[in-house]
Amino acid sequence: MVGCATTPLPRMTFEEATGHPAPPAESAPGLDGPLARFLASARKIRMAAPVGAPMPASQARAWDLLLDDAESFITRKADAQWTTDAVRGRLQLEAEFQTDARTFGDIPPGLAERVPRTLRALSRRITALTTRARQVDPRRFRWPVSPLVVSSPYGSRIHPIAGEARFHAGIDLEVPLEQPVRAAEVGTVVFSAWNGAHGKQIELQHDAHWATRYSHLDVLLVRPGTVVKKGQVIGLSGQTGLATGPHVHFELRRDGDALDPEVFLQLPATGPTIISERP
Repeated sequence: MVGCATTPLPRMTFEEATGHPAPPAESAPGLDGPLARFLASARKIRMAAPVGAPMPASQARAWDLLLDDAESFITRKADAQWTTDAVRGRLQLEAEFQTDARTFGDIPPGLAERVPRTLRALSRRITALTTRARQVDPRRFRWPVSPLVVSSPYGSRIHPIAGEARFHAGIDLEVPLEQPVRAAEVGTVVFSAWNGAHGKQIELQHDAHWATRYSHLDVLLVRPGTVVKKGQVIGLSGQTGLATGPHVHFELRRDGDALDPEVFLQLPATGPTIISERP
């Protein structure tokens, strides 16, 4: 298969919360510093925790500290660098929370509600700064590649590399290397860089609610802040990040929540070509 792969506690210092010293906050702008401090302890906590165990109190407190910093960052006066830092920070926050959701068998209810709430607030601020007053309809979006060959659909699946059940937030479209990848709709580039397991990734914000993501690209052809046209080539397909072969991992998001592209975008008259998932 070709595919990708409680109520907040009182505020404490990072060292009190985690038992580990904090790196200097001034070492990086935006959310990079708080995320570095969080990761310094999160890796150790995850490695020490039995598989499927409830999230330790120290990890929950570290999350509360990180979210305090993120919520403060959201209200900060925006400058030329703010949007870039915000989009990178949001993607990292999402990735870390997904990691904890896979690592721990139980997450405190308050934290499980607070993380998505903070991510939505961050998304709304990014959108307010990057989009014009327009509305789009995903039923009129175009698919990023042609022909439409689906190698792994949206939803729960056995991860092709990890070999465990995971939620697949997008759809994998099989395509040869270095094929044009096109914008689904007019939009502003809010992210265009390396994003961990997603490899080289582009995110477009289309209006106040809708966004699309394109991952595992070989070449990025647009920069953050650029406004692109529907159908414009924004990158070339690849196999970067955690991928078993050349493809485009395509995500459709509304207010930060991942939705199934096949439910919203119009399919070809003959339907997509489906490749059975194989080991």
